[in-house]
Amino acid sequence: MSILHTPFFASSALLDMGVGFHNVGSSGLHRATNDQIVKKIEHYYGERCGHLPLTARNVRLLVETPNDAIHSQMVYLSHLFGKKMQAVGFSDLYKEVQISGHSPLVVPYLNAPETEQLLHETLGANIWGLPGKMVQVLKNKAMFHQLVDELQLEGVFTLPHYTATHIRDVTCTAWRFLHEIENLYTQAGLSNSYPLGIVLRSAESEGSYCCCLIYEQEGRILIINGDADSPHYCANWSEALEMAQKFLLEVMNLQEETRVILSRYLDMLDSPGLSLVILDGQVESLGWNGQLQMGNSKACLGTSSYKPKSKHLLYLQQKYEEETASFFATLLKKTAEKCGLEFAKLRGIANIDLMLPSELELHLRRANKQKAAIYIAECNPRWTNYTDAIMTVLGATQRVPTVHHMRAVIEEGIFTVDKHNLPDSIDPRMIRERLLERDEHMRHNGARVICRVTNNPMGLIFTGNIQRASQCLASIVQELGTASL
Repeated sequence: MSILHTPFFASSALLDMGVGFHNVGSSGLHRATNDQIVKKIEHYYGERCGHLPLTARNVRLLVETPNDAIHSQMVYLSHLFGKKMQAVGFSDLYKEVQISGHSPLVVPYLNAPETEQLLHETLGANIWGLPGKMVQVLKNKAMFHQLVDELQLEGVFTLPHYTATHIRDVTCTAWRFLHEIENLYTQAGLSNSYPLGIVLRSAESEGSYCCCLIYEQEGRILIINGDADSPHYCANWSEALEMAQKFLLEVMNLQEETRVILSRYLDMLDSPGLSLVILDGQVESLGWNGQLQMGNSKACLGTSSYKPKSKHLLYLQQKYEEETASFFATLLKKTAEKCGLEFAKLRGIANIDLMLPSELELHLRRANKQKAAIYIAECNPRWTNYTDAIMTVLGATQRVPTVHHMRAVIEEGIFTVDKHNLPDSIDPRMIRERLLERDEHMRHNGARVICRVTNNPMGLIFTGNIQRASQCLASIVQELGTASL
């Protein structure tokens, strides 16, 4: 039987309490990042959570430390979703569970092994998401690279040339790795045309955090530590590698993870992602999605329905989108088998990010007598910026979370921006208030703007007619900016 119309979560008649847990910090996504970075992430993203089981009679957002900003955002979402919701900490949620006598359904952003144990032991929770044992293998980049190598799955998908090392050995390993790459380019006759570069990522890195990109540009060495806001040119590779190692040592939590993955810098055309929904052993794809990247950084700053920028990219999408889903489904099934899990009992969502090679990269592969390939960047066995935003739109349109409804949102149009800068004179809460006031009018015009992070910069979701939604936001910003003069 098809799962296209199967609700992700239990119906309201069966589910007393549903809990969204946006564990982006120390209890989940960034558990191997140092405390300072974790606090920064939790402060900004703590109020963002679209993966809420809204079919439950009582809906809660579980956060490490509830604060006024999070409570205010939940009031806004309650208005938007037409359902009262509350943000609670562990102690208050535990009391509610004890009083009700019902086990809550908790939907974490990432069901890491520690998350799974914490939720079971403190709340006796039922968890929606891939099992922690499987998540650990897929999330950790060192383990994931080893897994893909071991499985040797057939097809066009492959890992970029890489090596793994201990953080203390990064500079020595990087020098050897760079010489390998130089020899590769020399043999292919590309030593003067292919930029020499490497990407260094902690095995537990997420997005631009705990990640360095280093490559040659116009006779200099460009290094980007983290995001594109802080690019730095170095005089030579020795200086760049030492700077990269110092940065990684500062941001990594070495008590949790010490390994670093070094990958060859790739000249690529685009980097789409693809998410799969897994329900009781059946798998359905949400298709390719686009990733917004800025400047020299490869970090994802936003997402959207996939819009090919050229005829060639459209050709690649048409040729490989279904094959991506098939490959990823096989990878997930093989991973479950390796972890001793019964795939037919799994429920969750997972994402894979790809890198589409440029003609220069394809030339390199041909010169080395290799077939054309699409590269695997990483696997995210969890919700993503994109799928969390789709769930937010489903809540705002009061549609039950199903594959069919998620695909409908994608078809209607969705575009997210993680950090939209506002004039300093404008209070982001006023933007949110105006958006809510105009929401019904905008809906009738086929466009909506949803606030997901009420800070400056703001986190925003544009849905429906994206251009019209953007114009609406711009008009509100202009009005408030004029009023503040």
